[in-house]
Parts: sequence; structure tokens; C-alpha cells
Amino acid sequence: MASLSLVQETQQNLWDATNFREPKKVPVGMEFTYWPFSYAGVTYKEVAHDPQLTAEKYLQFLDDIHLDYTWGMASLPNPYKAFQALGSNSFFLANDQTTVAHNQTADVYMEDDEYDEFSKDPYYFINEILLKRKLPKLDQGRKEAAYGALRQSMLEFRHFDLTNELILQGLAERAVYTLVNAPIVFNSPLKLLFDKVRGMKNTLIDLRRRPDKVRAACAQLLAADKAAIPLKPEDLAKMPGLKVGLTGYHVECFLSGKQFDEFFMKPFLEVCEPYMQAGVKFFLKGEGKFLNTIERYRQTPKGSMIIMLEEDDPFEVHKLVGDWCTLATGISASLLKYGTKQQCIDYVKKCYDTFAPGGGFIFMQDRPLLSANDANPENIIAVYEFANEYGKK
Repeated sequence: MASLSLVQETQQNLWDATNFREPKKVPVGMEFTYWPFSYAGVTYKEVAHDPQLTAEKYLQFLDDIHLDYTWGMASLPNPYKAFQALGSNSFFLANDQTTVAHNQTADVYMEDDEYDEFSKDPYYFINEILLKRKLPKLDQGRKEAAYGALRQSMLEFRHFDLTNELILQGLAERAVYTLVNAPIVFNSPLKLLFDKVRGMKNTLIDLRRRPDKVRAACAQLLAADKAAIPLKPEDLAKMPGLKVGLTGYHVECFLSGKQFDEFFMKPFLEVCEPYMQAGVKFFLKGEGKFLNTIERYRQTPKGSMIIMLEEDDPFEVHKLVGDWCTLATGISASLLKYGTKQQCIDYVKKCYDTFAPGGGFIFMQDRPLLSANDANPENIIAVYEFANEYGKK
């Protein structure tokens, strides 16, 4: 079991870095989903029958690579067999027998003319109407058949959940700290429409053809989401230490500046700023390019945002908000895949030399490692060995 002192040291380093003080060591993190299986030389399919074996192989890379933290998504993300048991083809095991892929063309969405019904009670529509379309075996005429499908799905999910419990237990034993630790998650209402209700194509069309319907739906979703937040700001203010909630982008990187302000920034500040004033920080899992809106975060209290970058140049971002927001960056997955070992180390060194002085920097790559070919293992070992040493005072 990891020593308490090691966990406390990581917590202190994260606290210092995110409060613009130079930590004893720049915290080193990584985001990954299915890539660890390839590092262990197995496929997910080969080990999935045994939760203990799956967890052991999944965590094997940590024998060679030291991590201080993950932002939060550090386990298997999709119980695809549970979905399949209920008649959904939205998730499937890809040809590499390891990566679970999302088949967006198989997703079922709300129809164009259902916005008014949706807005009456968004979560009733999602959970009672749309869910049965997405999972057709729940909507069978014979209750016995529906129950049988549900039972099989729950068995598959329990197997999946046990695997993740063992993975998370293994991470804790290795003192890998979970950065997002507060039960405050903000997803913009438009993101929910985009991801679950209308889909990518339909949502972007709706913004042009029926913007008032979109606004009405988002207003109802926001009201419901605010009412469902489990803790008030004053509750979290009493909690000691580093408190980090979560937000993220999907649709946001497709929006104009004006749309971004309306559909993300305004509701984000409305919901989350009281928590920031109570000492909560928010980890932003960025996606795509958003340099054009990054300075909006100067509206938040200094040090309250930890921003993971994806496609934007971190050196340009640092010029705009490096004195105000913590940047979670340091190496690109493409460089880890295609660069030489020395090119990777030189880039990491440049990031440390630029971002680490004065705090406001934690190290991680720019996008999750999903599949076997997403990164050169030799580069990863070299980069993380260098980052863990170079970041020490």
C-alpha cells in the first residue's frame, strides 16, 4: 500500500502548483484508456474474462513509468457488453480486439419536432422516452424478455465495474492521486444535447435553424442540473485541502465566440463561480482548439482553473492566461508517437523551462492514449523519466 506521506507530498505539490507557487516537484500525470493493454502485450479481449487479470495487465506499465496523478479518467470507460445486452450497437470492440469504439451512426436521437416535449421535463424525456429508443430490449412487449435482457446487462456491468474497482485500487496502492475529487461536475446543457440527445450533426444544424428551441431546452436542462448538485458552496468551503471539480468541452470547440459565451461561459460562471469563491478549482478537459476563447477564464478567480490543452499551442496559451490559470500540458501524443527520443525530451524541457517557474503548471500529454499505436513506448518511458527528474527543485 502506498505510504501516506507519498500521497500527502503529491497533494501538496498539486496544491502549490495550482496556487502559483513552485512545488518541490512538478506533478506528473497521464490520461489513458485502452493503451495500457498493448504495453502489457495483451488484448483486452484476451483478459476481459478475469477482472483481476485485466487490472494487473492494465496497470503493468506503472512498473516502468511513475505517475503522480491522473485527472480522473483512469479506468475502462465503456461497458460495451452491457449496452449490447440491451440491444444497443453504439459501442463495439474494434478490430484490434482492445479498443472499444463509439459507432455514432448507430446512436438514436430525439427528433426535430420533439423539442417542446423535451423542454417540459428534459430528464423524464431522456430517461423514460429516449432511453428506450437507445436500448430497444427494454421496450419489448413481453416484460419477461425485457427483464431477462436487463439482468444480462447488469451481470455484464457488474463484471465491468469490478474490473474498474480493482484498477482504481491498484492506482491507489501506487499512490497515483486522482486530481478531480469534488462531486461538482459541470457539463453545459448544449453539450448534453450534442452528446446524448440530438447528436453532433443535428445540434449544429439546430443552432442555425431552430436556435430558440435550443435555448429553451438548455434553460430547462440548466435549471434541472442546478437543482441536482449534491453540495452547496458553503459545504465544500468546510472541506480542507485541494478540492477540484470537473468541466469539459465537446460542442464548445465548434462554437463562435458569441455562441460560446451564451451556451458555455454564462451558465458555467452561473453554476460554478460560487464554488470557486468557496475554494473549489475546476479541471477543464479541453478538446479541439479554443485559443480564441481562452481569455474568458480571466473572469474566474485567479488559480481556480486547471486547463488541459489539446490542439492549441501551449506556449501561445501561456502568453494569454499563464499567469491566471494552471496549464496541464507538456507533450503531444503525436510527438510521443512520431518524434525521436531526443525531440521529445527537448520539447518537455522547453515546457518546463517556460511554464514551471512561479507555478501554474502540471505535466501531462495533450490527449488520451487510446490504442496500441498512439505512442512509442520507448518515448513514453524516456519522457516520463525525464519529467519526473527535471521537475524536482
